[in-house]
Amino acid sequence: MAREGHEAAPSRPSPVDEAARARTRWQVATFALAGFLFALAFARLATFHHRTFDLAFYTRMAWGLSRGDLWDPFLEAHVLGLHVSPVLAPIGALGWIVGTAPALLLAQSIACALTARTLGVLAARRLGPGYFALGFSAFALHPNLVHVATYEAHPGTLALFPLALAIERLDAGSRRGFVLAVIGVLCCREDLALVTALLGLSAWSRFGRRVSLSVTLGSLAYLALFVGVLHPRFSPETGSFALHFGVFGDTPGEVLWRWLSEPSVLLSHLAEGKKATYLARVLLPLGLLPPLLGWRTCLPALPILAINLVSAFPTTPNLDSHYLSPALPFLVAGAVVGVARGRASDRRGWAIAIVGASVVFYATLGRLPNDPAFFADARTDAARTIVAAIPNDVSVQAPDPLLPHLAERPRVHRAPPPDRGAEVVVLDVSHRDRYAQREDLLRTTEEPGVRDWLARDDYGAIAAAGPYLALRRGADPRHFLEPFEGSAPETVRLTSCLGLVGAWLVPEGVALELVAHGPCPNDLALRVGPGERSRRVDLIADGLVSPSRLRAGDRFVSRHRFRPGLLDAEVWVGALRSSGARPEHGDPVKVRVPLRGGPTR
Repeated sequence: MAREGHEAAPSRPSPVDEAARARTRWQVATFALAGFLFALAFARLATFHHRTFDLAFYTRMAWGLSRGDLWDPFLEAHVLGLHVSPVLAPIGALGWIVGTAPALLLAQSIACALTARTLGVLAARRLGPGYFALGFSAFALHPNLVHVATYEAHPGTLALFPLALAIERLDAGSRRGFVLAVIGVLCCREDLALVTALLGLSAWSRFGRRVSLSVTLGSLAYLALFVGVLHPRFSPETGSFALHFGVFGDTPGEVLWRWLSEPSVLLSHLAEGKKATYLARVLLPLGLLPPLLGWRTCLPALPILAINLVSAFPTTPNLDSHYLSPALPFLVAGAVVGVARGRASDRRGWAIAIVGASVVFYATLGRLPNDPAFFADARTDAARTIVAAIPNDVSVQAPDPLLPHLAERPRVHRAPPPDRGAEVVVLDVSHRDRYAQREDLLRTTEEPGVRDWLARDDYGAIAAAGPYLALRRGADPRHFLEPFEGSAPETVRLTSCLGLVGAWLVPEGVALELVAHGPCPNDLALRVGPGERSRRVDLIADGLVSPSRLRAGDRFVSRHRFRPGLLDAEVWVGALRSSGARPEHGDPVKVRVPLRGGPTR
């Protein structure tokens, strides 16, 4: 009891209280990171700014696994021939409640946050509780993470948590935790078995020969089962191997023989562009030197880094590639070990340098919350319009940005070509904006394919918005043809199949009254301009109805956009084919058409 007149000295928190407070701070940081990543990922999904195929691919796989559907419609193959990722099944089950794509992004955000926490725990154990921020921040702020966690979903990213847990449990001496973490990794991706095999060898001195060999040989056997049995039996005609290594050979044996027999081929490949600076760019956000000092901890990442270096796929050497992500837990752990191996007096400086480098590289190379990718724009509105026009129970072919929102159905495919016979087909017509009002539009590589779809008897356009055009089997191919009533005579014949009745100003430009004398060639277009020498070219009926679908006697309106004030009393109109020539030799190049106050009746 304190003496009267003297204040009692404040008691210091006990070590138990300090540890509890530290864990609370760590949990808050973990929840904050998970919420931050999910908020950005969901914002990007909601605004249709996911332009990667992987999110749709794994959304469909998770949706199918949770329903016992093991056929992948994207690659027309059994899922066992693609990737063995059982972790997707429970995520797909959660998708019954919240939607599969949001469930994937949520699970991925949580996995990334738990990875950062696990690496923070490793740093706190190695260096002291105050160094939790080193492991947590070095991973959370690496520029790779925010890109991968917010623009796609991938089982390799889900594997980050069990990979980090395996490293941390190995360091803590927990045999059971280590083995369970390795199993968790293999439940995410079978091709990470090379990584877990090296993890098993790393455990030799810690857990002994039995555990080490069990993990290593078990991992290699699992990989051999996939490579030797499942993949050959169930693989699609064209797999990812050809994308990454097809320039070197058709099989793994051919690729290895090419490298061994012609080493200059491999060396010149490694010296190309981003390949030469790859490792430096990956390690600089971690301070460069500390991961090198902890190189033994980094060894299991070698298969990942080596494959990224030798791959011919163009995005593998990018800092924002998901192919890099599974290596990060090892590199961050290596940085922590590297700091721990330095002198005690230098550790604080190294930790500050690493966290500072992480902040700088995140700010310059990462995705910030104010990035346009997380906000709606005109493409967002257009995509929402198109998706709303597609029923939930029909098969679809669509461009990649739309696929995550359409993947929860038995049959869903990427946009043509080829034609998959889907009920609804969505075409990307963004080239029409790029080449708007230019004659080159008619000869682009994309436009002939769009013209052919519009000319088909079995499909018709049902929705058009922004860069997208949706067609449905059995729909009226003349749906967007805007008729006008009246009996005014044709003022001039543009070509044998098409005549001009008149023209009038509308708020967005000019409207032409046209009359058809029969079907026109499907590459027919109009020259519509303010003067006789104007080279501007426009599609008929805004390019939403094929001229070949016109019928004799059709009287319709074709609208054409002009800047306000560009047209006054007249407009010049002519017809042309994709060759740039008039449809027929005797057709007029252009005719002068007075502008009226409204449609002719």
